[in-house]
Order: sequence, then C-alpha cells, then structure tokens
Amino acid sequence: MNHQTGLSIEVLRSGAVLVPIVVTGGLWLTATPRVKGAAFLALLWNFLTLLLVNALAVQQHWWSFGTDGLMWAAVPVDVILGWAALWGAVPILLMQWIRPPLTVGVLVAADVVAMGSLQPLVELTSTWWWGELSAVVCALIPGVVLGVSTAAERALRVRASMQVVLFGAVLGFGIPTVAFEVDGLGWFDRIRDVGGVLDSVMIQIGVVIAIVALRAVADFAAVGGGTPYPWDPPKKLVTTGPYAYVANPMQISAVALLLIAAVVFREPVIAAAAVVGAAFSAGLAAWHEHEQLSERFGSAWIDYRASVRDWIPRWSPTAEASGTLYASVTCDPCSTVGPWFERTEPVGLVVRPAEDHPDELRRIQYEGAVTLTGTRAIGGALEHVSLGWALLGWIMRAPILGWFLQLLVDASGGGPRRLAAPD
Repeated sequence: MNHQTGLSIEVLRSGAVLVPIVVTGGLWLTATPRVKGAAFLALLWNFLTLLLVNALAVQQHWWSFGTDGLMWAAVPVDVILGWAALWGAVPILLMQWIRPPLTVGVLVAADVVAMGSLQPLVELTSTWWWGELSAVVCALIPGVVLGVSTAAERALRVRASMQVVLFGAVLGFGIPTVAFEVDGLGWFDRIRDVGGVLDSVMIQIGVVIAIVALRAVADFAAVGGGTPYPWDPPKKLVTTGPYAYVANPMQISAVALLLIAAVVFREPVIAAAAVVGAAFSAGLAAWHEHEQLSERFGSAWIDYRASVRDWIPRWSPTAEASGTLYASVTCDPCSTVGPWFERTEPVGLVVRPAEDHPDELRRIQYEGAVTLTGTRAIGGALEHVSLGWALLGWIMRAPILGWFLQLLVDASGGGPRRLAAPD
C-alpha cells in the first residue's frame, strides 16, 4: 500500500502542514465572522480527535510516522494540525460554494489515495483502513456537522451538546496533556498517583461544578436560543438558572475545574493555566462582553448586571426571572410541596394549585422560561429559593441523574395521577 514519492520526510512534513494552512488562510479571507467561528470549532474538533485517533493508530500498528521533533504519543503534532485544518476548517469555509457532503466525499477519497503515497513520512500496514475509518467517523464527519450547524444556525441542541463535548475535552484532556508534556510525564504517570480522601472530595466537588456549567449551557440553549460560543451567542438575554446568581458561571466553572485538576494531578502548570484563564476572563473577555451585550440587549442587560457580580455569586436569586409552580392540594404525597415553597419566600415564584391549571395535569409542573414536570419541576422551582437550594435543583435536573431520580420517585408511589377537584 505504501508508495515512494521521491520526496524527503522534511518536504512531505512541510507540505502536509503548510498546504492546508495556506488554503485555509485564503478561504478565511472570504468568510463571514460566524462562518470563521464555525470553521474554528470544526478545526479544533478535528485537531483533538485526530491526535487521539493517530495515537491509537500507532499503538495498534495501523500506521506509524517516520519522523521526530514536535511529537505527542509518537504522533507529529504539526502534521495533525494541517490535517485538522484540511478536514475541519476547509469544508466549512467552502460551504458558500460547495455543499459540505460533496467536500467530505472528495476529502475522504483524496485521503485514501494520499495516505498510501506519504512514505517515508507515514508507514502504513495492512490494517491501516481501521485508522482511516476511525478518523472519518470520529473526526471528519462530526467536525463538519458541528461546523455546518453552527454556521447555518441549525440543530441547536446538537451543536450545543457538541460544544460541551469539545470544550470539555479541551479542559479535561488538552490542557492537562500540555501540562504533563511540560513536566515530561504522561497520563498514566499522573493517574497512577491519584487517590486518597482529598482527591475523592475534589473529584466530587468537580462533578457538582460540571453540573452547574451544564445547567448554564442548557439555559443558553433552551432560554436564549444560542450557545456559550462567542460566534454563536443566545438571541435573548439569559437571567435564569446559574445566571440568576452570578454573571459568569461558565468561566467560574472552567477555572474551578482547572484548579481541581491541578490539585488532583499535583500539577502547577494546570494551576497556572487556571490563573491565566481567570485573568483573561476578567480582563479582555469581560470588556468585550460588556460592550457587545450592552449593545445587543440595552437597558435589560444594564439592569441585570447591576444586580449580579462577575465572580462572586449572590445568595438569593435576582428578580429578573419569574415562574409558576403548579402543585396539587388534593394529592397526599404532593400536597405539602406548595406550602413548603411558600414558607421559603421564593424570589419571583408563584405557587398555585395544580387543580386550577387550564390543562389536566398529571404531575407537578413548573412554568417559567421553560416548562418542567415531576422532579425536574421541583428542581426548577428551587432555583427561586437560594443558592444552596438551587444547587440541589440543578443536580435534580442534570442529564441521567434527573431521569434516574424521577424513576425512583415513580417507583416509590410518586408517579403521575389524576387530580380530584379541590373542595
């Protein structure tokens, strides 16, 4: 399958990097800001995924690289960057002229031909197609889906979920990997040293912080109609969920997760990355955000920002968001829910009998920026009480956890039921 090109490794390596970068740069000049942002997302997705796929390919002997220099796990990082630009950015930047599926087909065909012609830079084995298939399925296709959906403002849940995966990978894999390389250690070296009470507590705190970040992203999508990515922002001002308590929940979560990773892995470079991230968020990013959001949302943004701080959460929520909790007064298991919420004096929450709802409710229901039922409705209502109760509410609404909690409640007799008319 390998074919000699007659070119040296240095020429092949330079071409594999420079040609895609030059093509990407030329197309970049013709794109709109949103398309550029979408292309960057697709490039970043491909870069991280292709690093992992190629590391797996080397380990599984699908192929190997006959070069050294800027390497990670026996994979040349600069070559992967060129590959990521070609597979990630180019299809998105070309979409104003060529439909992405056609570009994907051409890229796959070209890659199949080129992979066998890059010796001595790339040495293929008879099972190399497993690596090619993995790269197409894990890198090329998802990257194009993310880029196209972002550029065309389609499939909001899909692109928001993929952004969560992407930036989670940057925080959880990309930054620690760079930090470990600086110290000359690997993942296995660091993971082997993780253990003990402190690490366990820190990891559990990290899970809660991750849930808060996910809640903020979900509110951006469900309430604002956008994502946290600066080139794919929400169309409406979001003041619900974590944003009812602090202005920058996602930045705080990212910095906190990096600091937790620094403690768990005993890695000062990760702590330094957290400090740099916090400084950037509090400086240039904050200035840009204030300028952009005040222009887009006007007095509503100014009023909201007057009631919340950037980095220190409030204990009670702002009065910007409102909601109604419909709780039954005739159903024994849930007749105490409404009175409990009223005793807490929630902010912006009205409690009404479920029996008065115009529809025939079968579960407790919360109606605000979003409509929630069952245990998720209670979680939504808890956001109106205080920060401590809101944390519990966000956990109750977390993916998988929320479904499992509702399953437990239903199994314990708290399932849907018909309501009797109040006396």
